[in-house]
Amino acid sequence: MHTVDVIVVCTAVVIVVVFAAILARQRHMLRAAGAVPMALQRGNRWLYGIGRYEDGQLRFYRALGWGTRPTRVLRRGQVEVLGRRSPDEAENGSLPPTTVVVECRADGETLAFAISDSAFTGFVSWLESSAPH
Repeated sequence: MHTVDVIVVCTAVVIVVVFAAILARQRHMLRAAGAVPMALQRGNRWLYGIGRYEDGQLRFYRALGWGTRPTRVLRRGQVEVLGRRSPDEAENGSLPPTTVVVECRADGETLAFAISDSAFTGFVSWLESSAPH
């Protein structure tokens, strides 16, 4: 029975270390300049993560994971905002009621992401600061 106890304890320690590493990654990314918590809609699901404004791009990184590559990249000159709205009834369980859902077109694809109202103001400012095309 002693061996089983050691295996259980080691497994628990590994799980705690993995979760701590994921949380440390999130905290590190959110402390960077130009970082904002956001959610990206994929199908009917919302993927939670962190958006970072970098080099004329908004890069989306998933919250759960260790990857250093963004899941999605929006280039400033190629984003067209189609509209903004509050979360609908189906989204109320997934998103806070104060969230702004931004619907836009980028790279020929329509997508939606959710951010706070102040982050939406920053997003629009970021888009308007691009050079005319």
